[in-house]
Amino acid sequence: MDKNARNLTATGDSATAADLARENAVLKARVAELERLVVCDTLTPLFNRRHFMEELDRWCWRAHRYGGHYGLLFMDVDNLKSVNDRHGHVAGDILLTSIAKALLGAVRRSDLVARIGGDEFAILLDNIQESELARKADRVVAMVGKLRIAHGDIFLAPSISAGHAVIEPGVKSSELLLRADRSMYAAKQAKEGGRTD
Repeated sequence: MDKNARNLTATGDSATAADLARENAVLKARVAELERLVVCDTLTPLFNRRHFMEELDRWCWRAHRYGGHYGLLFMDVDNLKSVNDRHGHVAGDILLTSIAKALLGAVRRSDLVARIGGDEFAILLDNIQESELARKADRVVAMVGKLRIAHGDIFLAPSISAGHAVIEPGVKSSELLLRADRSMYAAKQAKEGGRTD
């Protein structure tokens, strides 16, 4: 067979081996980007809700099957609507992206951070004792509270409320999210001076 024989591509054009290699590389890059989009949030550098829920189910199974110490933090950005109303949605997006980057910097490689709603974030914490969860939530809240984000001629000062739940054997992911959400809501109410009971 002739070494210089040309092959047909998917479009029916003839091409050399080098052309096919380039086309294959382009297709692989496209597939990789599609795979990234399936699990990543469209605004922030975090995972999305879909991937987070799959991972939470997996962590719940792991806790049930093998034991271990795992925790869930659930966070809500305080007053994002007022930032959007006063400074525009671009400012709100910058605020969310800055918070997301700060959260990534506050965890270990074995942890998982996701944006699970418009102004909601969650962190799965690996190898953490129950007694440490509340302190971790407080540290994350304090760290975000120190951010000052430049936007035009103003500085945005974000604030978040955080709740937590222990990932216990036999507890479903939906129940864990509910527990963490209730804990977050209690923290938000306490911050606002409301009742938590």
